[in-house]
Amino acid sequence: MKKYVLSFYLFFLTFIAMAQETGSITGKVIDNTNGEAIPNAEVLIIETNKGTVVSDSGKFTIDNVTPGVYTLKAHALGYSDQKLSNVKIEAGKSTYVKFLLKKENLKLDEVTISATKINKTIDKIGSPVYVIDAKEIERTEGRNVEEALLKIPGVFTEDRFHNETNIVSFRGVGLHTHVTSGILVLVDGVSLTTAMGRTDFEGVDLENAEKIEVLKGPVSALYGPNGITGVMNIIEKLPKEGFHGKAKISYGSYNTQTFSGDINGGKEGFRYLIKGKYFSTDGSLDYRNTSHSARGGVKLIKLLNKGGKIQFTTDYINSDMDLPGTFNREDFDNRETTPTNKNLFAGYEREFIRSNLVYTNKFSENSNLFANIYYLVNKSAGLYSDRGYSDNDMGSIGGEVRNQWKHELFGKKNSITVGLSLLREDGLSKYYDRDTHTGEIKNLKSDGESIYTLFGAYVEDEFNLSDKLSFTFGIRYDLVDYDWTDNFNVGEDNTSNSTNISSVNPKFGFAYNPTKNTTVFGNIARGFRPPTISQLFVGSSYGGIANPDLKPEYLNNYEIGIRGNVNKKLLYQASLFKMDFNDQISSEIIPEIDPNTPVYQNVGKTKHSGLETSLEYHFTKLFNIYANYSYLDARFNDDPEYGDNLMRKTPHNMFNSGLRYGFKFGLSVDLDYKFVDKYYMDNEEMMEYEGYSLVNLKFLYKKKGFMASFAINNLFDANYATYAYSSQKYNRITHQMEWVDKYIPGWPINFNTSISYHF
Repeated sequence: MKKYVLSFYLFFLTFIAMAQETGSITGKVIDNTNGEAIPNAEVLIIETNKGTVVSDSGKFTIDNVTPGVYTLKAHALGYSDQKLSNVKIEAGKSTYVKFLLKKENLKLDEVTISATKINKTIDKIGSPVYVIDAKEIERTEGRNVEEALLKIPGVFTEDRFHNETNIVSFRGVGLHTHVTSGILVLVDGVSLTTAMGRTDFEGVDLENAEKIEVLKGPVSALYGPNGITGVMNIIEKLPKEGFHGKAKISYGSYNTQTFSGDINGGKEGFRYLIKGKYFSTDGSLDYRNTSHSARGGVKLIKLLNKGGKIQFTTDYINSDMDLPGTFNREDFDNRETTPTNKNLFAGYEREFIRSNLVYTNKFSENSNLFANIYYLVNKSAGLYSDRGYSDNDMGSIGGEVRNQWKHELFGKKNSITVGLSLLREDGLSKYYDRDTHTGEIKNLKSDGESIYTLFGAYVEDEFNLSDKLSFTFGIRYDLVDYDWTDNFNVGEDNTSNSTNISSVNPKFGFAYNPTKNTTVFGNIARGFRPPTISQLFVGSSYGGIANPDLKPEYLNNYEIGIRGNVNKKLLYQASLFKMDFNDQISSEIIPEIDPNTPVYQNVGKTKHSGLETSLEYHFTKLFNIYANYSYLDARFNDDPEYGDNLMRKTPHNMFNSGLRYGFKFGLSVDLDYKFVDKYYMDNEEMMEYEGYSLVNLKFLYKKKGFMASFAINNLFDANYATYAYSSQKYNRITHQMEWVDKYIPGWPINFNTSISYHF
């Protein structure tokens, strides 16, 4: 601990700069047509690359400017840039300037995405890409990921406990586990997903998010394992100069409470953020449905010349939740509030620490460097059922270095990115029997240590054949080593083992721009996800029995689509995709091995094909509507056991729509509709869930630094399931396998209100 504090102190000292006699620039950025302030615009001193982001009132201040004559530039999305030349700065004085920006059509080459590792404009990306901006995130008030992703098509979610532990799936992949898998989740470009592919969204702080970038399709050619169906990058807000803060309190149905706040600011190129949050709910059931979480975090940033920066971030999250059990169909339909299959003791306690250090710099107009090192600690204790108790302690350390070079090739613009990444994840895991009547932790059943190491090397080239047509070629090599030490069993029963897996994954993409506001895109890419150590050697009573013969999962994706906007008012995107999945890992009951516990196995080939579309129309600055639709056909490919059955939890149709209407005095009204089609609850197509529709209504008032909201969720009190699953169970009386269905109900109509103030 002393070493950690000392290291933190020494790192902090690097941000201290020598004071000098300087001047300052103050001013305002406003709309040229109506005189209204333009919040979140950027003002930059071109000669020094020093700048700031303007406030909600359009005002800005740049302190500690060396005396001289400069050129200033203001930039805001949807407006033409404006430059002011010959701005004179004198020591000890403040110079006032005003920018009057003109509106222009939104251009695809202005929207920049960093989920592609090196910043790219959206018109050069050959995959479906979606951006949830700060205003959309603010409307959800950072409640959870499910609400934030509502405007993105083809996102299947399971909000089982109505807290921060949502499960998210793209295109019908990854729903055989109790956590999000198959999607790589990043925070400011640094992985939140563990090496074993698990993502806990408790580690995501949406209240301080500037935007969410979602890139659909395999990203293994850049990121290696885990991003087999896409990547989600949460970009956190950059603290502004000066001293600022925020405090928020919310209260809702079932004693749901949230308290959060932060202080942030900085000067002379130094930025800081200190934040905290507490969440608690009693849940909608009258039996063991509570959930709590507390978090705190610190972010320190030193801005460098030419757009570079050094950033240190650390977050701590502590949470616990009770798992009450599941309902049978009759009790679910009758809206009972006590589970049919009660859990007396099941639940989890988690402790999560994430620290990372990022360095970026632009050494020239043609060279961009990124380097980072991060450390994760994830401790958990508990289990999803009463019959066992697990104690897991995982720590991982990793890092990456990459550089982009821009040059000409055959007289055309070309960009090449080369990167290396390393990761080591160490785990300690113990599993105990638990008395299902008293909850007493009893016999130790498993005890072991795991080591997972990953080495990856990749190269990606973007070649611009013309201003309208660009191609992207990428390839990555990954080597994964597994080492499992069984500390419990001896002799022939000892399961200690080691193995390694290597993989090469290519990608090809193109982007064609027939007009400035239209992009036709497509890609062919391969995704790769190796099995986890638990699936190979350890196993679990609720997840499945280990299988050391498991093969990696591979996915080949073929996609074509179009996106763009019409007069800045209509934004659209549509894509057709086909995914061929080989050796997908699932857990299935095999009576000959164990009639009660499933076994991890490769379920052969599956094929996923579909359509994803999204539309958004802005009638005015204060009134817009959106709609998105996805069609998915995910089924087995002539499997010996399942034939061409549809895969479980893969509805054919999903549809979301909504409207946002604002009044000039600060009030806005949001109405959202969500539809999930029927789907099978098992891979044998024996039991089907009919799907559901939800309507949510929200009123939000915002004036200067004050904000208040009132939300009615599930407005029409629909009875719906956030989890619907069926499997076979051995009946010890009849000695036959029987089908059992299980449900976790969503919340009935519920309310939430909040008040916040920032300065």
